[in-house]
Amino acid sequence: MESNLIKVWFAKLLDALRFKTGVRKIDTVDPEKRDRKPFSVVSDGITIRGEVLFPSEHPARLYPAVVICHGIPGYGASRPESDPGYEGLAEEFTSEGLVAVIFNFRGCGDSGGDFDMMGWTRDLDAVLDVVVNTPHIDPTRIMVLGFSGGGAAAIRVAAENSNIYSMAVAGTPADFSFFNKDPEEIIADFKARGIIRDKDYPKDVDRWISGFIEIDPKRWIRHYKGKHLLIVHGDEDELIPLLQARELYENAPGGVAELEIIERGAHRLRLDPHCIQLLKKWFLRTLGWKQ
Repeated sequence: MESNLIKVWFAKLLDALRFKTGVRKIDTVDPEKRDRKPFSVVSDGITIRGEVLFPSEHPARLYPAVVICHGIPGYGASRPESDPGYEGLAEEFTSEGLVAVIFNFRGCGDSGGDFDMMGWTRDLDAVLDVVVNTPHIDPTRIMVLGFSGGGAAAIRVAAENSNIYSMAVAGTPADFSFFNKDPEEIIADFKARGIIRDKDYPKDVDRWISGFIEIDPKRWIRHYKGKHLLIVHGDEDELIPLLQARELYENAPGGVAELEIIERGAHRLRLDPHCIQLLKKWFLRTLGWKQ
């Protein structure tokens, strides 16, 4: 009896703290003064680093959160001044009154380790554990946004992680059959990109390659556990054919998934203003917030 009373009390407390359906309070705090909380979490012994960005300088309620998953990096060319990076994308969401979470998968940025596709799924699981337990974040409104390979990792995680409320993936492959080439060539490519840092990695090439087969987005998207799912793709994607987005959609749970095609959209949809506006509106709509 006492346990049930505690559960009821806790549920009422969460309901009192979170933003209500149809109500959205947008903080007008200068982005430079908004609350930013760096974090690190250990995944398979590897340190994964990220940051939680709040829309308010002094958070006082429970905010929905968007966890942003980057794609597989290119060859390390310097970022043009016009590209605000994933931090700029995070600011797009905090300006709407949401918490935004950015982090680097293993092998990337300030995180440790070397690139491993299935390892990325474990990194995301570890980050989600941090987010769910971060003060002032609504644990029932955790949303995920994944780009390209990050979207593939997100699909795999969302097939088993019940903490994900809604998810959008952009420019994400239905499978990795386009990696059907000499494993040593693939590894050399990723070393050139700087995401395989250890010259002797991977120790087990077959196991490492099998990760691309195991993650198989078109297979795992069938088991998506969240309430809302959006698949976004550019009709001029130079890396992943539009047909793969349609294949993901056809395999997604009926009545949950939506498919949006970005006209003249290339692979790097993070840089497409139309795509970003579409994503922001979609996430707000899944929350029932008026725009």
